[in-house]
Amino acid sequence: MAKNLESKGTFWQRLQSISLTLILALLLIWFFDFLRYDVSDLEGPDEQGFIGALDQGPQEQLDDLLAQQRENSRELQRNRNLQQDYKASKENARQVMEEISALHRLSIEQSLQPPEEDVLALADARSRFLSSQEKLEAANIAVTESNSRDFELTDDIRNQRMVVSNHNIPARVKFSAAYDSHRLMLAFYKLGIPLPMFLLAAWLVKRHRRSPYRPIFFALLVATFWEVGVIAFEHFPRDYFKYIAIGVAILIVGMFLKFTLRNLSTPPKDLLLRRYRESYEKCRCPRCDFPIRRGIMRDVFWGKKGPHLPNIAETKHQEESSYCCPSCGTDLFGECDSCQKITHSLLPNCENCGIATPVESLE
Repeated sequence: MAKNLESKGTFWQRLQSISLTLILALLLIWFFDFLRYDVSDLEGPDEQGFIGALDQGPQEQLDDLLAQQRENSRELQRNRNLQQDYKASKENARQVMEEISALHRLSIEQSLQPPEEDVLALADARSRFLSSQEKLEAANIAVTESNSRDFELTDDIRNQRMVVSNHNIPARVKFSAAYDSHRLMLAFYKLGIPLPMFLLAAWLVKRHRRSPYRPIFFALLVATFWEVGVIAFEHFPRDYFKYIAIGVAILIVGMFLKFTLRNLSTPPKDLLLRRYRESYEKCRCPRCDFPIRRGIMRDVFWGKKGPHLPNIAETKHQEESSYCCPSCGTDLFGECDSCQKITHSLLPNCENCGIATPVESLE
């Protein structure tokens, strides 16, 4: 008996297979992402450690200037608060003096002698006013000096930051080199699992093309390819990554083009058989695509919308007989070696007895 062709399954089975393959690919990508994030937790070089190995004199001067600036800011804030308090005290003393002076003027207008306590209160208010005025002027001077000192410290700090930045350049260069080495090491660690699995998946997909478990291998191939691309994008320099990416894209397109051209020139047995089967279904010659005019199809004429079959009552056209393509001479229908009935010459099994018949073009 002939070997049965592999069944493609129902539509829902194929849809379920494709859906589960996509879900498996997403889960594998998720799994590899967890591995990548865990490897990223490895501690890298400390920039402060490289800077700490240098002379700390410029940094200490900068820290001293910053401390002076903080102290000057606190002193400035205190003087501003005192300034507000002295202004309020001065304003209060001025209001008291104005009220007592108004009472004195009223007493004088009435030809009365001002009371002794009003005279003392006026003198006390005048004394507090003058004292608040002196303290306010001292606070104003202190605020002015603090503002001037703050401007000076700001300029000194800016200049000292430039000195410290230039002083730390060698340490930053060493740190940058160590950090690049660390990133490269992380890249190799991260590629330690997905890259070998990507190569293994590619080999499995190519090796087991007819295996029923090929979707599993394909899902692994897609997931590992995605992960390798993400790792390369994250860790390799952008100037080199663009060449790597375009090189891989050219390689993949070239492989698909080679596969397509090879199938066109020397198609494999299963592809060739599928072409023969589809051509027979359309009543076209599998070799030259000329219409098959055999039996009832002998009087068919072909239009733009397909074949037109006239009403034929005669039976002579329906007699089974051998048939060759009148365009290319290919033997399309011939006698079966087992049952001696007419069958498709380019298909591997007889439609009458089911016995396998050799097809030269498929050998």
